Amino acid sequence: MAETSPSRVSYDFVTRAIARTLGNPGKGYYALLALAIALLGVGIVCLLFLLRYGLGLAGYSHPVYWAVYITCFVFWVGIAHSGTLISAILFLFRSGWRTAVYRTAEAMTVFAVMTAGLFPLIHIGRQWYFYWLIPYPNERGLWPNFKSPLIWDEFAIGTYFTVSTVFLIMGLIPDIAAVRDVATGWRKKLYAITALGWRGTNEQWRHYTRGYLYLAALATPLVLSVHSVVSWDFAMAIVPGWHATLFAPYFVAGAIYSGVAMVITLLVPIRKLFHLEELITVHHFENLAKLCLLTGCPTAPRTSPPGSVGMPTSAPPSGIGPSGRSGGPAGR
Repeated sequence: MAETSPSRVSYDFVTRAIARTLGNPGKGYYALLALAIALLGVGIVCLLFLLRYGLGLAGYSHPVYWAVYITCFVFWVGIAHSGTLISAILFLFRSGWRTAVYRTAEAMTVFAVMTAGLFPLIHIGRQWYFYWLIPYPNERGLWPNFKSPLIWDEFAIGTYFTVSTVFLIMGLIPDIAAVRDVATGWRKKLYAITALGWRGTNEQWRHYTRGYLYLAALATPLVLSVHSVVSWDFAMAIVPGWHATLFAPYFVAGAIYSGVAMVITLLVPIRKLFHLEELITVHHFENLAKLCLLTGCPTAPRTSPPGSVGMPTSAPPSGIGPSGRSGGPAGR
């Protein structure tokens, strides 16, 4: 595939190419929107069945009370954490190719963390009492159990959603202002409001770059700490093979690895559907593939076949299954 001539990709070319994707939607958009609404309807029906018949429909039974919804929560949180981390680290290292991919990663983060926040609420069973997870002042002096991993998840989601949203919106301000200058009609008025008076002056850029740098420096360690907290949902269980300090670094490494892969998965159809081949080139996918390979290396020892180099030698005691019960007749 031929690469785009660097002389052609100017700031004006990039602005107009992106603004072209913000026009009136076509039939494909409405078809995908109808499909999304249909899937939402299916999800609402499933939730109503869950409220009517209980969490047993999701496989919750003694002694398994940490089931599919927490698994889905970890999946979405992992993807969410990697997006901002990719953008922040590439910004701190001043990677020039970051500009074509980081907005997708940041948007993926915000939507994924909002999706992740739904699953602890579904997991509690009585969703109308979700506010019990929040430590709010009340006349009875009641507070949530801060030893519960659900409380940790609530703080993890709230903290990361706040920082990721601010990181995304702050980065969008110059982009919205650029689109504002080429838009017309009601879109121009909308972009003028959301651009927050950005004019691109030297003073604005000086404050912007300094604030963006501080926010990127804050987001990077925050990702590591927050996803370590999520791993403790499982590591705090007194179950052989699960109660281990390895979970935190393994969860962080797996989250970054899967997040880079998800960015690639999203960029491929976006590049094709919006005709952005001149902006998102093979060079960007090669760099993302190298980053995916790099972040996948820490997960290799845990996923190696038995007997291979790097495979942990610790194993549950003989006769003890993954659920912590005896494998003999008495434990069945």
